[in-house]
Amino acid sequence: MVQRSIIPSTRPESDFTLDLPRAEQLRVKMKKEKQFRNRCRWVFYFLSVVFFLLSVMVVSLILTRGKRMFGSMI
Repeated sequence: MVQRSIIPSTRPESDFTLDLPRAEQLRVKMKKEKQFRNRCRWVFYFLSVVFFLLSVMVVSLILTRGKRMFGSMI
């Protein structure tokens, strides 16, 4: 029987396994959870930038009352 080496993790639940198949399932589950967290982080960053730009645009429109201050923008 060939044993695969499993990289130890810092999470306590990944170290407590009784068999290799369960450890492999746990490793795959943790990898998917990490990918999900990374996607959520990128979506949050994107939405933060969008809302920041929108708020700057709204404040500038309010302060200038919709008038063009520096000529044509097109």
